[in-house]
Amino acid sequence: MEMPQLEKKLEEELDHNARVVACRFPFPQWMPDHTTGEGIDMVWAYDSKAFKGNEKTCSETMQKMHPL
Repeated sequence: MEMPQLEKKLEEELDHNARVVACRFPFPQWMPDHTTGEGIDMVWAYDSKAFKGNEKTCSETMQKMHPL
């Protein structure tokens, strides 16, 4: 399952107080509330705000953190 598909599935099925931790690959449309590590050891933590209507996306955040 690719991350966008998993992202949609979790949005539909998780409770409003759920937390999600992703390793190696971030969710493309969610804003993490915490990150740690770098490269292949990067970890993203998301709370329910990330998948319940947050305006910012992970892609936007990553571009700000690591501009080309």
